[in-house]
Formats: sequence, structure tokens, C-alpha cells
Amino acid sequence: MNKKTLGFLICTLLITSAVLPVTGKLNISKSEDFVENISYIFDDYPLPPPISVDMILEESICRRMSTREAYTSQQVTDEELSTVLWAAFGTTENGNRSIYLPDGSYSTIIYVIMSDATYKYVPESHSLSLFKNGNYLYIGQNDGAPIKFGLVWNKSIINDELIGMAEIGMIAQNIYFDAIALDLATITTGAGVDELNDLGLPSNEKPEIIMPLGHPSSPYDFDYSPLPPSNLPIIVNNTYSLEDVINNRLISYRWDNIPLSEVEESQLIWSSYGYSYLWDNVNNKRHRTLPSAIGVYPFKVYAADQDGVYLYDPSTHSVTTIVEGDRREEINNSLGSSDIWTATASWIIIPFYNTNNYPQYLNWWYYEVGAISHNIILEATALNLSANIITDISDINGLRSALGISSQTNLQPWFVIPVGNSWTIPNKTPDIPTIDGETSGSAGTAYTYTFNSIDSDGDDVYYYIKWGDGYIENWDGPHQSGEDFEITHTYANQGTFTIQAKAKDTFGAESDWGTLEVTIPRNKAIYRLGFQFLLESFPILEVIISRIKNL
Repeated sequence: MNKKTLGFLICTLLITSAVLPVTGKLNISKSEDFVENISYIFDDYPLPPPISVDMILEESICRRMSTREAYTSQQVTDEELSTVLWAAFGTTENGNRSIYLPDGSYSTIIYVIMSDATYKYVPESHSLSLFKNGNYLYIGQNDGAPIKFGLVWNKSIINDELIGMAEIGMIAQNIYFDAIALDLATITTGAGVDELNDLGLPSNEKPEIIMPLGHPSSPYDFDYSPLPPSNLPIIVNNTYSLEDVINNRLISYRWDNIPLSEVEESQLIWSSYGYSYLWDNVNNKRHRTLPSAIGVYPFKVYAADQDGVYLYDPSTHSVTTIVEGDRREEINNSLGSSDIWTATASWIIIPFYNTNNYPQYLNWWYYEVGAISHNIILEATALNLSANIITDISDINGLRSALGISSQTNLQPWFVIPVGNSWTIPNKTPDIPTIDGETSGSAGTAYTYTFNSIDSDGDDVYYYIKWGDGYIENWDGPHQSGEDFEITHTYANQGTFTIQAKAKDTFGAESDWGTLEVTIPRNKAIYRLGFQFLLESFPILEVIISRIKNL
């Protein structure tokens, strides 16, 4: 066989392998090393880095709106999709998710429905994993959107569907904020949500909402229109974007008891349930800081500081004093939380659901209280304040009594959100974790690794582990200080990987990174698997190889 013929055949093999992973309109780039990545390249698509969106957080909140009209035919770019997904449910460099749940259990799965196939978003590696080929864009409303997000509750992670819906409410807020900042559009809808089961979802997953993503047929047109004067200061813009507050979220368990300014209190309670300072000229209205399932807002928002208890009126952006005097310790005692000391929080916001209003939409009202809590966390960070969320209220009657609303038994508190300046107690960071385990092995084999960190204060610790292959353990714990924590991991591909781990105590103090290098030699079985896949997919290759052997 001459050199030209051999070269042609080799090129044919390389070109075939290079184009094989590309499907439909998903243009996510693949690894150039086809053979080494044969075990995952056919269904794992790394997303490009998110676009840096510099719109100020308060403006993003004010532009939040639901688009009910049809979308244009213009496609959403991979970079735009990447940006929205990261904001929705992504992982930051310091190991946090883009939303905050106190126990760190995240039960939502985001299915990304496109014209070629449906994918699952993988937050740990910021990638899409192929779930099912085919066009399922008919699911939900027929609005012409080029992408639809199916937000699904994973029963195996959180067994309380209502808490799962609150989590989805947080995710949806970030989808709204970043989508609209990119001049895209979306809406939260339950229409046709059961059709998500057409995808063949596992039995432990329940569809909850659908959010389309596309370009609005009518361009956005907002004018600044400040809220009318009231007994609260007007809403002002700070300097942080949504990206900034996601990356720098401030969570505390203790606060310094220093009063907030009226401006800070105003900003926080407005973010929870207020109206936009922008006028929407297309729809001739002000939007709220969060959506409602049926255009009804059934919550009453109360707040307390060192001077009293107040009821917020969103329509006038004002507060009415319910009780004078400091009731924060009584509030704290009604919560029964041993980890979060609310009595020294400077501003405590408590949304109460009015049970007389549409109880058949209970799931959606939990979605709404999740959105309320999330907005407060974001705005607190924009003000360089810290916050937390208490979801377990042990004495509801005691809480009503502390707020001066004992007789209003129709009001049901679900979440309590304390805010203030963090209490700067001396708290030592945990030691850098030690990592013990195999430093070499075979692809496809599970190995056990042991992590250990000592906290000199005796606090329990959580571990954040980056395996070096795109997989992450997101703050596993709590574990006792100095106690070995064992976990297994399997490397699917050959290469040299650096395991990185850091520890965090129960007050949020983080250690530096500990590392361990692991070498996984080439696994011939992976080559055989990939080669067999090519032969089965392209029978002509077998003919070509046979001719090569006979030359």
C-alpha cells in the first residue's frame, strides 16, 4: 500500500471520530483527544464560560418580568445558555451553589430541552449531559421558545416536596434576573408540566415547573419611575451585580446587634415583596420583585428590629408599627434553632402565608416564599450584610405572640430570614485536610479516600472535595473534628488528577486546600469500547480496516 492510500484511510478514521459526537444544534465544543475521552464524549458537553453580566442587582430585580407572548425565531447562544444555567444552579469557585439552602441539600434537576435533544445540567462540572435524543419542545406552552427548562424535584434527596418547591423558587429568580439582563425572556409556568414525563423521567423525579428561554418578540422598554414617597427611604442601586453577590454571598449564624440604617432596612424589605422602580412601557405596569402563580400575592411580610415589629405594605413601600419595643429574643425563642442566634440579628424578616388565599396552590406559595428568601439573601450581600434562612419554626403560636398578631391564626409563617453584620467572634479556621488513599490505579475502579481535619475550637467540619476530573463533593457533612471521613471515587479516564479538599466549620470559617496527586494509567478497555462503538455505528470502517490488513 502506498503512503497516499494509508494517509487517506487514517484521515478518514480521524474525521469520522471527530464529527461523530456532534448532534443537532448544540454547538458545545468537545475534547480534541477522542480516544482518551471515548468513555464520556458522546453524552457530556462542557459549557463555555459564562458571560460576565454587569447589570446592577437592584436593576435586575426591577426588570424581572414574565413574558407571556410568543418568542422570536432567534436562537439562544451557547454562551447565553451557559450564563443563565450557572446563575440558576451553578457552583462557584469557593464551593457554594448559586442559591442557598441551610442544610446544603439540593434536590432540583434542570432538564434543558432543545430541538435536537434533551440534556441534564451538571452543576459540578458546568456541563450538559445528554439525556434523550429527539425534539420535545412541544412540552408545555406552545410559545416557540428555542429552549425550555424543565425543573424537576428529586424525591431521593429531599423528601419534602414543599421545601423542594422553595428551592425551585430560588433557582427561578436567578433565571429571571440573568435572562432579562441578557435581553432574553422567560416565564414560570405549570402548563403541561406533566408532559415532562414524556422524557422518561426516573420514578424518583417529579416535574414541577417549565421555564422557556428565548428572545422576546417585543423589545424591553423601561423608564425610571421612583416609588411614591413613604416612611421608608427610596430604593437605590448599590454596586454589585447578580454575579457578584452569587460569588460573594454572606451567610452568618450570629450577628453583632448593631442597628441597620433606614436605607438598609428599606432595601431589604423591598427586595422581599416590593414593586419595581422601573415602569414597563410595553405592559404599562410596575412589576413585582418576584412572580405569582395566578397574579395573587398571598403573603404578609413582617419585620422586627431593636425598636419594634412592623408590617410591610408593598403598594406604598411603607411600614406600619405593630408592636413597639425589642421582641427579637422572643422571636428567637419561638424558633428553637440551636445553630442560628436570631436575637442579635439587626433586621428579621418573616413572610406569613394567608391560609385563606388559594390553599390549592400550596406548592406555588412555597415557590414564592423561596423566591422571597432568596431575594433577601442577594440584597443583603449587595449591602455587605450577612443573612440566613430558618425553615423549622418550633412554636408558631409563640412567634405570632412575639410579633403581636396572636389572634391572626390564619397567618402561617414558613421561613424566617435574619439579617445584619456578622458577629466577629474569634473563630479559628479548621486545619488543612489530610488526604490518604491510592495515588495510582486503574480507570473504572472505585478507590476509597480518607479526609481528616481538626478544628481547634472543636466545631464540626464539612468537606468540599474537587476530584480533578470535573466531579465535586459539595460540603459533605457535618463530621466531627478530627474524625476520619471516608468516601469512594472512580476515575473513568486515564491521566494525572489532583484531588483538592478544604474544610469549613459550622460558623463558615474555611481552611486552605489540601492536595493529593493520583495517576490513572491508560485503560485499554476504554479503547476497545470506543473502537467497538465506531465499528457498530459505521460498518464501512470494518471494511476499511480489513483492506488495510490485506495490503
